[in-house]
Amino acid sequence: MICSVLRNRILTAFDFGDTSLYHEILRFAQKSRSTFATLVFLRSLNFFEGQKFFMDAIMSASFADFDPDFSSFLARTASMDSDHWPVSRNFLLDERITPERAERYGECGAVADHGNAGEWKSRHDAYLTENISIPGDDFEPRDIDDPEDTDMCPDTFRFPTLARALANDLASDLIRVQKISSFKRASQLSSKGILALAANTLAGDRDAQGRLDGVLDQFARDRDWRPVFAGVWLDLADVFGATPEEDPPDWADNPRDRLGLYDLTPKSMDNTGILVFRYPARAVPRLSTLGDRARPLTIPCVLDGGFSDVFFPSPRESDTGHAMDLANARPCDGLTREVLHPAMRFQARYLFRVGAITRPVDPDAIGVQRGLHPTCPRERFERPEYGQRTDRDLL
Repeated sequence: MICSVLRNRILTAFDFGDTSLYHEILRFAQKSRSTFATLVFLRSLNFFEGQKFFMDAIMSASFADFDPDFSSFLARTASMDSDHWPVSRNFLLDERITPERAERYGECGAVADHGNAGEWKSRHDAYLTENISIPGDDFEPRDIDDPEDTDMCPDTFRFPTLARALANDLASDLIRVQKISSFKRASQLSSKGILALAANTLAGDRDAQGRLDGVLDQFARDRDWRPVFAGVWLDLADVFGATPEEDPPDWADNPRDRLGLYDLTPKSMDNTGILVFRYPARAVPRLSTLGDRARPLTIPCVLDGGFSDVFFPSPRESDTGHAMDLANARPCDGLTREVLHPAMRFQARYLFRVGAITRPVDPDAIGVQRGLHPTCPRERFERPEYGQRTDRDLL
């Protein structure tokens, strides 16, 4: 009955060429208490082949459209005097939430009119634990042979939104910045010991390279298999000199800022040691549904990681994510692209730089940077309204 009524209403929408009826249909589905199932049904109907405008409306819906109670909660907590206000705004803004992922998020109790942001965060973390941070099995991460195996494949790659140009360019290089301290457990070394080992590897010490590979192997076995954020080498090449000796003195601060890595801010007077890996897309684990000619490089969305005040979702027209710079207003042709890929074992041969971040991130600058960041996506993708509903007070 529901499907029949919806089909008739959709036919009317097509007759008049009016996508605004999408929202009326969605409200009707919500009243039927089967929103997610109905959306999945709509997407699967052969009738929609060729009706691209309607499909785009369905596939680009944000959480503002999926559940009225959750939407109301997000609107209340989007005020700057609320905890996690940037996260609430991102959930209202993100256009890459597929019905399948929204349904799984709801199954963890996260799609609701929560009592407070803390309650929501606990539900969000429960979703990540069950569907994103897949526990390792004492072996290094490997190719994803069966995306339907929820014990092996995070939701990010079960329902991938591909960065298609990069995913199909196996020769393109990616950049990953990793805290040295994250390797301490795997190596049984101090941060200074790991720093020395990495520096010797860069200097061409074969013994050090072998030992570092052992550390990286154990690190890969110890960690869970959550998706990995990476930047695009071409967007960050200007940060570095031709050789490590020619790097600017404060070079390590720049990839931190341009990749939006807020958690890499030094604590107190201590510097934050980092390893920078540069590796080709072909080194990324495969996803069986893509074959061997592409890799699962996906566009980040709000369901791919923990609450982050410095994440900003890219509009649906974008073929990648774009990191929010933590310190500077980037020109529109200088935004740093970011993608996600499956967990992998990094290799010592991909070690590119060893350094230390010295400058803390100014927490008061986050609101300013959030107000500046949407300017370029709005201009580049001809979306002058993008971010207006959520961040008008910052623009």
